[in-house]
Amino acid sequence: MKTVKIIVYLLIAFTWSWVNWFTGLQYLSAGNNDKAIGHFVTFFFIGVYGPAISSVITTLYFDGLKGLVGLLKRLLVLKAPAKVYLAIILLPVFILASAIGLYYLFVGQIGRVDFTAIFAVPGLLLVALLAGPLGEELGWRGLLLPELQKKYSAVVSSLIVGIIWYCWHIPLFFAPFGTLVSGAPLTFFPLLVYLVFVICLALINTWLFNNSKGSVLITILMHLSVNAGLLLLFFPALKDNYKLLYLLATPALLLFTVWLGWKTAFKNKNAAPISG
Repeated sequence: MKTVKIIVYLLIAFTWSWVNWFTGLQYLSAGNNDKAIGHFVTFFFIGVYGPAISSVITTLYFDGLKGLVGLLKRLLVLKAPAKVYLAIILLPVFILASAIGLYYLFVGQIGRVDFTAIFAVPGLLLVALLAGPLGEELGWRGLLLPELQKKYSAVVSSLIVGIIWYCWHIPLFFAPFGTLVSGAPLTFFPLLVYLVFVICLALINTWLFNNSKGSVLITILMHLSVNAGLLLLFFPALKDNYKLLYLLATPALLLFTVWLGWKTAFKNKNAAPISG
């Protein structure tokens, strides 16, 4: 593990993202009017790509052109066991279905099911892809995770990535959107639940990564599947409460993560060694 490489990567990633996000937040300081929101959205999207940009720069500097080609090849790896693709498709449905059930039991009515929402799926997937997975995974799972796994176990590496990933989002806590705690009072419990949510996803993505011979594309697909929350699209009455629903999904996500860890320790003993 190259500690200096990790430090350089994190410095570039955080600086790129935080400078853009705090710049965007300045436009909101006078009020959340349409013009200010428009400026923030621009800087939000630019900032999201900090991890990917940093991974390219850092890899090119420390590992040269050959290392960069190896990094980018991870974006093309589609071959993975069926269980990996089943997890990508079914896990977000499972956790959001549990959240809808909890919402119905403890919060209020869930409204009618709108099957015509299926026509909005392509557009939602595109926006969700551009607003996170495409800008993040090449960094978190393409560079940081494999570098950490050269020294630490899959679990320890995942916990480190998860905490860093959570901290990277901090400026968005003060934004109207961007995280599950954005646009609401920053109290201890939601912040803790969001931390659990992020760490669980980090652990699951490590398992996916290690079971697909280091495919960043696979982790992008999982990140996209979770962020898009397609199941919620069919419940229009819940659209204004999607952040609460994701927080309510955390117990099911935690249970799945614990079960997966008990079964697999988040690694695949038969996977090819991760180098680079």
